[in-house]
Amino acid sequence: MKISHLAALLLGSAMVPALATAQPVRLDPITLTTDGTGPAEIAVSEEQLEDARTGTLEDVFRAEPSVTVGGGIAITERVFVNGIDEQQLAVSVDGAAQNNRMFHHTGTNIIDPLLLKAARVDPGVAPADAGFGALAGSIAYETKSALDLLEPGDDFGGQATTGYATNGDTATGALAVYGRQGPVDALAYAKRATGDAYEDGDGDAVPYTGADMNSYALKLGAQMGDWRAELGALSFKDDALRPYRANLGGVIGGPPTPETRRYRIDQNSQTLILRRIAADGLLDPELRIAKTESKVDTFDLATAETPDPDFNTGVADTVSIVAQNRFRLEGVELTAGVDNARSRGLYDGVFRGIPSTFREDRTNTGVFVQARGSRGPVDFSTGLRYDWNRFTGAGGQELDTDGASFNAAATWHATDALALNAGYSTVFGGTQLAGVYEFTDSYQLPDAYDALDPTRARNIVMGAEWTAGGTTLGAELFRSSIDNVRKVVASAIVDRDLESEGFRLSARQDWTGGFAALRYSDADVTLDGESASSFDLRELGTVPGAMLTLEARHEVMAGLTLGGVVQHAIEEETEASDTDSDWPSYTVVDVFAEYQPAAYRNVTLRAEVNNLFDRAYVDRASYGGDFTEVVGQQEPGRSIALTAVMRF
Repeated sequence: MKISHLAALLLGSAMVPALATAQPVRLDPITLTTDGTGPAEIAVSEEQLEDARTGTLEDVFRAEPSVTVGGGIAITERVFVNGIDEQQLAVSVDGAAQNNRMFHHTGTNIIDPLLLKAARVDPGVAPADAGFGALAGSIAYETKSALDLLEPGDDFGGQATTGYATNGDTATGALAVYGRQGPVDALAYAKRATGDAYEDGDGDAVPYTGADMNSYALKLGAQMGDWRAELGALSFKDDALRPYRANLGGVIGGPPTPETRRYRIDQNSQTLILRRIAADGLLDPELRIAKTESKVDTFDLATAETPDPDFNTGVADTVSIVAQNRFRLEGVELTAGVDNARSRGLYDGVFRGIPSTFREDRTNTGVFVQARGSRGPVDFSTGLRYDWNRFTGAGGQELDTDGASFNAAATWHATDALALNAGYSTVFGGTQLAGVYEFTDSYQLPDAYDALDPTRARNIVMGAEWTAGGTTLGAELFRSSIDNVRKVVASAIVDRDLESEGFRLSARQDWTGGFAALRYSDADVTLDGESASSFDLRELGTVPGAMLTLEARHEVMAGLTLGGVVQHAIEEETEASDTDSDWPSYTVVDVFAEYQPAAYRNVTLRAEVNNLFDRAYVDRASYGGDFTEVVGQQEPGRSIALTAVMRF
C-alpha cells in the first residue's frame, strides 16, 4: 500500500479516538432487516440511507466494498455484488420484479435514495421467495409510505429537502406531503436535480455529466377490516445530452463517433399489494400485482451530412403477480406461494441508416416454499422453487425449459460471542433475455438460439462472526458459479460460464455515541475459467479486485453528528489476454457534519465534503480501466455540499 493511501486511511482512523472522548450520548446503530436470514446478508442502515438522501445508489452502498457501483452519473450506475452484475440477480422494488435487460452503456435500475426505507442484498444465497432469477443472489429495495413518515399522533405532515453541491453547481429540491384520514393514507413526492458538468480531480470538466433528473412517487393505502391494500407508483426520468457512450469518456482509435447524443431514460413501476394484517399464524396471505418498465432512447444529432440521424429505442418491461401465505408454526415461519412474470425486451430504431425492430419474450411461472426459524442455538433458512420457463426469440423461435432451485443456510451460535454460518444454493435461471440494444438480424435465423442451454447457478458462503462488548469481527468466504450465461460473440448467441470467488473481512467497534467499521472485500471474477476483460464481462460482471472501506460516525453532542467514509481500491493487475492496462489504486475520503438544532427539531442541516483530497480517479466498477484506448468516465473531484431538511 502506498504511503499516500495509508495516510488517508490513518486520517480517517484518527477521527475515532478523538470522537470517542466527546460528550457521552448513546447512539445505537440501526439496521433495517426483513425476512432474509442469509449468512452474508447486507442490510443498509437507516443512517446510511439518510446520508445518501440527495445522492445516488453509489452513495447508498459506498461503505460496503462487496457491493460496488460503477458509473460517474446516475443514468450509468450499475450495481455489482461480489463482482457479479445485477442483471444476474433477482432485483425487486416494493416486491415488484425488475427487468434488468438494459443498454450496456446505461444503468439498469435507477432508485432515488430519498425514497428508500430499506435496501437489502443477499449475496450468493438468496431465499426462494426472492423471486425467479436469483442466480448470484438478490437485491430488494423498499420505499417509504405515509405511515413510515407520519409522526406519532399526527394525521398530516410533509418534508422539504434542498441541497446544493459546488462541483457542477448541482441543485436538488424535493417535496413530500403525506397524511391519513380514517382508514386511508397517502404520500405524494417529487424531486428535481439540475446542474452543469462536474470537474474531475484534475480540475477538468467531464463533458455532458450535468444532473437533469426528475423523480416522482405516489403511494396510497387503505385498511379494510383485517386487510390492507397499497397502491404505489414510482417514476424516474432523465433527458439530456450525454457522452455518445454514456458510461465512457471516449475511445481512442476505432470508428469515429460523435462527441454526444441525447439520452432519454424513463423508468416506471406500479405495484398493488393486498395483505392481511391481522395474522393468526395460519392465515397471513399476500397478493402482489406489478408492472415495471425501463425505457432508454438515444438520438444522434442532425448534421449537414446526416439530416436524418439514427435513433434507438429499447424497452424492458415485466408484468408480475405473486400470491403467497405465511404460516407460523412452533417458532418456524413458512412462506409458500406461486408467482408468474411476463418479461419483454424490445428494440426499435434506425442504426447506421437501417431501420429494424426486434423483440424477445419470456414467461416464467414458479411455485416456492421458504422456511425460516430457530432450533436451540441454530438459526436456519431453507427453501425450494420449481419454475417453468417459456422463451420466444426474435424470429419466433421457442425454448421451453423447467427446473428446480434449492437453498439452505444456517447460523450456529457456538457461544455467546461466536457464531458460525454457512449457506448453499443451486438456482435454475431458464433462458435469459437479451439486452435491449443487443439485437441483430442473425437473431431471426431458425437456429439462432440453438446454442443456449438453461442457465444454472451454484453458490456457497461460509463465515464466522465474533462479538464481545462493542467489538464485532467477521470473516466469510464466497463462491458463485453461473453456467450457461447468455453472451454475444461476433453477433452469435453463445453460452459462457461465469464465476466469482473471494472473501470478505470486517471489524466494527461501537462505543457510546457512535461506531467505526472497517470492511475489506476481495473478489476474483472469471469467464470460462479464465481471467476476463471488462469488455468480455459486459452485463455479466466487473473486475473489482480488492476494496477496503472505513466508515465512522459519532454524535459529539446532542443533535450534532460527525462522520465519513474512506474508500480504498487496491491496485489490480490485468490478467486477461486482450488487455494492456492495470487497474490503478485510489483512495477517496468523504466527510460530513449533520446538525439538528434543539430549538428546531423539525430541521436537519448537513454539510459534507466529498472527495476531500480531490483525487482524480475512475471507479473500480466502471467500464474500461483495463484498456489504454478506453478513456474511463472520471468521478467528480472535490465537492462541498449543503443540505437542509425541514419537516412540517
